[in-house]
Amino acid sequence: MNAQTRIPVTNLQHHVFYVTDLERSKAFYIKLFDLQFSALNHPDSSAAMRLSQQEMHFFSFGFHHHDICLVKHHKLKMDNNSMLHFALTVKDAKAFDEVRSRARDMGLSIREGRMLASARPVSRAFCVRDPDKHWIEIIEEPSR
Repeated sequence: MNAQTRIPVTNLQHHVFYVTDLERSKAFYIKLFDLQFSALNHPDSSAAMRLSQQEMHFFSFGFHHHDICLVKHHKLKMDNNSMLHFALTVKDAKAFDEVRSRARDMGLSIREGRMLASARPVSRAFCVRDPDKHWIEIIEEPSR
């Protein structure tokens, strides 16, 4: 049997998911993570979005044009329970404590630890839910 060469993926470049209320979700992600709004729809997909009756809001942590994209489909009811969670890594204890403080100030219920008990150990982690009940795992993982 031939062993395949491992693909050297360095990170997840962006995450796209459906939301039920764009303005509510936009306010949530900006407040919790201080995201920058980068675009409404995208020049490459604007016509397709209008035709499929979807609207996209792009946000950036400052790494790429968009790191998170929130999508609202105006005709379909989305099953948001199909996504288990997504995880975000912060670079140090100060950033971790700042996100936790913002979550607490927003009145979010904080679940301590990793999303999955079998996940590899990290310095610290907690989970919160966004307005559409998507789980977000926040991990403190200092640069190696």
